[in-house]
Parts: sequence; C-alpha cells; structure tokens
Amino acid sequence: MAALPLILQVAGTAVAVYGTYQQGQAQKKALTYNARVAEQNAEIARQQATLRASQQDRLNRLRMGSIRAAAGASGGVANEGSIIDILADQAIQGELQKQEILYEGELKARGFDASATLSIMEGSAAGKASTIGAGSALLSGVSSTNVMLKRG
Repeated sequence: MAALPLILQVAGTAVAVYGTYQQGQAQKKALTYNARVAEQNAEIARQQATLRASQQDRLNRLRMGSIRAAAGASGGVANEGSIIDILADQAIQGELQKQEILYEGELKARGFDASATLSIMEGSAAGKASTIGAGSALLSGVSSTNVMLKRG
C-alpha cells in the first residue's frame, strides 16, 4: 500500500516535468512561426513600396510629357525659361513623392523586422524557461518523493 503513493508521486513529477517542457516548446514554436510571418510581411512591404515607386515614376514621366506637349501646343519651346522651371519643379516633386513611398515602405518593413526579432528572442527565452521549469519541477518532485520516503 505504501508503494502506491510513491508511484503516484513519481508519476505526478514526470507529468509535471513533461508538461512544463512541452508548454515552453509549444510557445517557442508559435513565436518562431510569428517571426517567419513578420519576416514575410517585411519583404511584402518592401516589394509593395518598390512597385508603388515604379508606378510613381511612370506617373512622373507622363506628367513631364504632358507639360512638354502643352508647352509645344501653345507655341512654347521645351527649353525656354519658365517651361524649364516648370519641368524642373515637376521632376523634383515627382522624385520626392517616389522617395517618400520607398521610405514609408522601409519603415513598415523595419517594424515587421523588429517584430520578427522580438518573437525570435521571446521564443528562445520560452525554450530556455521550459527547460529550467522542467528542471525545477523535477527537483521539486524528487524532494517531495524523498520526504515521502523518509516518512514512510
């Protein structure tokens, strides 16, 4: 009869050790998955920004062509004073818009990269904590079992 409580104590310790370890490992896997998703989102943000910047480039070229065509239709020459000023201003504004798009995309991507890094760090910590927690549960179980043996 005295063996049954001892067996239950050992079994309970084993279950606690295993459960603590598995819980941490599951958390680590979930955080690793979250990191991969964040890394993919960062790449998507960069690709979207590059695409939008290309579209802005095209729009800028169309605007420049429209300005040249309007100047030609009104009898102006594309290399005269105010026309050159207008073209230069449009080129500058268009490039600023393009760079703003790329900058916003990079900021968004960096946010995802930071999230990925944090998830990786948290996952690593969860893995270590599960090992430590399992070790603690094992020591606690051994200690309780030892007390039980001394009483019995």
